[in-house]
Amino acid sequence: MNWAPLKNDSVKEFLRKYGKYTKYAKLVGYLFFYLSCLFVFSLVTFPYTQLKEHVVASFNAQQRSGQQELQIDEMSGYWLSGVRMKGVRLFSGSTEPGQPPQKIEIDEATVRYSILSSLLGGSETSFDFIAFGGEVSGSYETTDKDVSLGMALDAVDLSRVEPLARALGLPIQGKLGGSVNLKMPGGKTSKSSGSVSLVGSGVSVGDGKAKLKGALALPQIQIGTLTFSAEAKDGVLKITKMNAGGKDLELSGDGRISLREVATDSPCDAQVRFKVNDAYRNKSDVTKSLFGTPGSTEPALLELADPRVKQSKRADGFYAWAIRGTLGKPDFSPAPGGGVSP
Repeated sequence: MNWAPLKNDSVKEFLRKYGKYTKYAKLVGYLFFYLSCLFVFSLVTFPYTQLKEHVVASFNAQQRSGQQELQIDEMSGYWLSGVRMKGVRLFSGSTEPGQPPQKIEIDEATVRYSILSSLLGGSETSFDFIAFGGEVSGSYETTDKDVSLGMALDAVDLSRVEPLARALGLPIQGKLGGSVNLKMPGGKTSKSSGSVSLVGSGVSVGDGKAKLKGALALPQIQIGTLTFSAEAKDGVLKITKMNAGGKDLELSGDGRISLREVATDSPCDAQVRFKVNDAYRNKSDVTKSLFGTPGSTEPALLELADPRVKQSKRADGFYAWAIRGTLGKPDFSPAPGGGVSP
């Protein structure tokens, strides 16, 4: 390509025609620089301590009779449109009289609002929680009146989820991963559709020290891989798969959960059945006493300690239980002849 040198008269002609606009370019540049500085210094000097106190006070004021209490140690800025929180703790009143409140603790949490989404007429907030020895991340998006929630769990340590251990009455070990994807028309959880898929690996219950039903200490039960899948439609979460086939125990279940705006208020109607394998029952004198020696007609200690355990036992050796009530206060009762197919 032949580049011809720019002639002096061409330069003069250009400046004559467009030179008057240079002052506007300078004005725009100054304005942009001012707004950039204002934005940056606003972030640096933003009163995050007051914001933290406001968030905590507002949340706690909305709770019914002190049902839950939120605490946050620190709050600071995160990127341009987010916040970082450290030492986040949520206390919930125990369902058992005389027991201390349950605690959910998050080591660090970041929440970021999408400016681009806002400019396009929507609203999207992404979050990332470092908690329970693992990570929970996802996004919360609003389009028109509808809300979408997407969440991924990675390497969550079940032994650090205090409410789960309390519900079981025994220590639990294992790592949990999976995803939750829900769409809520009109922002109503009670109208949700979507899916839940969770997988627990290396799951075990008991540690050889904690006592089951106040009886003998239960040696560790290896459950192995525990799979849970559910589909939501019109606010009803139907459990499509819940099973485990570990070395020591077989487990399966099904049922449904009617979703509510407050998760702990969601009614549950589910069934679960499990069977302790003969190899585990023969493991020691303790396991023989708790679950009965294989082939023996002598009642197991657990069946003597709690008549409901005996009522839940079926002819095939499985213990079948119905779980009703709410997620915040589930009720367990024997379901002989009910439950699910093996």
